[in-house]
Amino acid sequence: MVNFQCNLCKSIIIIDNKKKIKYLFYLLFVLIFVIRNTLYGQTTYQQFDQYFSTSNHIKQFNGNALVAENKKVVYIKSIGFADFDTKKRLTENSQFPIASITKIFTSTAILQLKQKGRLRLDDPVKTYLPDFPYTEITIRQLLSNTSGLAQYYNLFDTIMFQFPEKIITNRDIIPTFIQYKTPLQFTPGEKWDYNNVNFCIAALIIEKITELSYQDYIKQNIFEPSNMKNSVVPINRKILQKNQVELYSFPNRYSTTLKNVKTIPENFRIDGRSNFYGNGGIVSTSEDLYKFVQALFSGKLIDKEELNEAFTPAKLNNGNLAGYKLENTKINYGLGWEMYDDEKDGKIVFHDGSITGLTSILAFNITKKQTLILLENTGNTSMYTVSNTVFNILNGISFTPPAENFVRQYGNAIAQGQFERAEYLVSSYQKTPKNYSITESEMNKLGYQLLRHNKKDAAISVFRTTTKIFPESWNAFDSYAEALLANGQKTKAIKMYQKSLELNPNNENGKQILLKINSK
Repeated sequence: MVNFQCNLCKSIIIIDNKKKIKYLFYLLFVLIFVIRNTLYGQTTYQQFDQYFSTSNHIKQFNGNALVAENKKVVYIKSIGFADFDTKKRLTENSQFPIASITKIFTSTAILQLKQKGRLRLDDPVKTYLPDFPYTEITIRQLLSNTSGLAQYYNLFDTIMFQFPEKIITNRDIIPTFIQYKTPLQFTPGEKWDYNNVNFCIAALIIEKITELSYQDYIKQNIFEPSNMKNSVVPINRKILQKNQVELYSFPNRYSTTLKNVKTIPENFRIDGRSNFYGNGGIVSTSEDLYKFVQALFSGKLIDKEELNEAFTPAKLNNGNLAGYKLENTKINYGLGWEMYDDEKDGKIVFHDGSITGLTSILAFNITKKQTLILLENTGNTSMYTVSNTVFNILNGISFTPPAENFVRQYGNAIAQGQFERAEYLVSSYQKTPKNYSITESEMNKLGYQLLRHNKKDAAISVFRTTTKIFPESWNAFDSYAEALLANGQKTKAIKMYQKSLELNPNNENGKQILLKINSK
């Protein structure tokens, strides 16, 4: 007989000589497996750390990140400041508005009521809200953003003018629809249109059926069962929670200095004069959101049938799936959940959120049981790009490291008249493009913003540079031509429109404008 000391299991194992070789091979296999997985975990953690640290250094991520796999957190980090002005650091207890991730909670609440038999998804909204003026819209169409309801951005302009002190809430939506006989944007089910109003109305249905406020229902039926002790639906969003972060943003596309959003004008008047709920508004932490994910997928909140229904892409009247395209990636929309159409890397469901000074995302790979939660308080993060990178790191797939935002740096130089710095950036990009992140769309948006800000020469420089970087883009030349025409440079504009048509003979906009120019 031979004695072997096994440090791994901290016991003495006695085995027969004939089994000695077999046991040694087994022990070696176990040892290699443990070491490999330990190193893998360290390497993965280090990759996450380097990725987020670099992103923070180049002002592309300031927030909290949590990554989990198979019910185990593999990375959690607070990176940057909760308050840049006081230099207060972020912590795991920092609370963020989660913006449109709230829609997942509203959807879950509706599905809870469906599971209990208190509503049916294909019931007309009017069944529960008798004053609702659109008889054909169903609850399912609210949750799938296919209702056709009008957007709220300019819906309340007259009311806000008449009552300057009034704060608009969910309860003002239906009376306003009735008062102004607001038409639908399209026949219900005909199109997909992302619309916050849908989830505001869904929140009213929850209140009507349960006779609870939306805040109380979510607290009692989602927060408490999920043990989410640091989450709240604020009654007044302007009053910050104890550990709530301040929000910061760049005032424009060519600024390189973050400002507290309180000092930046709202994009729409309604943003500063409303207190809607159901569509957004929940304040939470990354750890609390992970608790929600665990409760949701363990069946604690809704049954599997309802969960599958939430993750099934909605169908339009013509049979097509509801959703949209983001940089050539097709994304479908279920009931309050988004999902990638391409499932080669697993079925990934998610919802992102965005308000001035904040971006967020909660994503779950159902196939691989991987969770990602990102909460960021500068509103300067492309959550789709970052989430894809995180999943790639987690799955050992190659990824593109974070890179300096070329568009912002170049725009800043051009707007300040620092043309030498701008040319240096272009030259540097052309030599080492991997050191910069740039898209034609971002360049285009920068150019048009400069045009709107009456910085015509700067806008022309941006569009001209865009044609150099993207010489095969007909749209780049079309935009360049538009800027030249706006600046009275008709001859050059004609040449650019002609170039655009060479690249794309179907550019109807270019054809029409050339006809107008030549007819004068």
